[in-house]
Amino acid sequence: MKTAVITGGSSGIGLAIAKRYAGLNYQVYSLDLNAPPVDSNINFIQCNMANETEINQAFETIHAVNKQVDVLVNNCGLQFMSPVDEFPTEKWKLLIDVMLTSPFLCTKAVLPRMKENKSGRIINISSVHGKLASPFKSAYVAAKHGVLGFAKVVAKEVGEYGITVNSICPGFVDTPLMRNQIQKQMELNNLSEEEVLRQIFLKDQDIKKLTTPDQVADLCEFLSGNAASTITGEAYSISGGWGA
Repeated sequence: MKTAVITGGSSGIGLAIAKRYAGLNYQVYSLDLNAPPVDSNINFIQCNMANETEINQAFETIHAVNKQVDVLVNNCGLQFMSPVDEFPTEKWKLLIDVMLTSPFLCTKAVLPRMKENKSGRIINISSVHGKLASPFKSAYVAAKHGVLGFAKVVAKEVGEYGITVNSICPGFVDTPLMRNQIQKQMELNNLSEEEVLRQIFLKDQDIKKLTTPDQVADLCEFLSGNAASTITGEAYSISGGWGA
């Protein structure tokens, strides 16, 4: 049985990805602060993705019972918004640690066995903000841009071992967190859900629809399969044309 590790795999996009691999008969691990739903067939390792010791311990646990990690999905993320001149340094460090340093540490942890077995798939969930900028999101944008550059370097280093490294750049995704934001904007601006989506969230998208978590999981599944065995170092937008 193959093994997949998804960081932040207990909710939202990460949960959809974790469920997808479980449905494909992978042994699936979620590294997260919170547990996934009890009926999801996902192994849970509680892990602070800003803590190097906890990350290394998690992979030691996984490698103790699995030949290798066949698929690593670096998905864990968070957001904090502030003007640059007011941005708290501790928040900057936290976002960079979780969204840029943790992909480095997780990748570092799985590569030796992937290289030994000459196989493996690493997928980074970046963001449309890995290619674009928005005001007040300096740490998030910096981390997501960094992920794309990091992935390209790793792709060049490990291609000879049959390992592929790619990134996915979603726009707005229909998660419970997104729905809460929509509801707040509806109340604040006295707008309908459709008006909030079109006027606020999806105004820069050509296709005025939220991406679903399952669509992100679809792309992960493709990038893990034989059809993508020669695709590496790429960054796929799934954002309704935002930034095109």
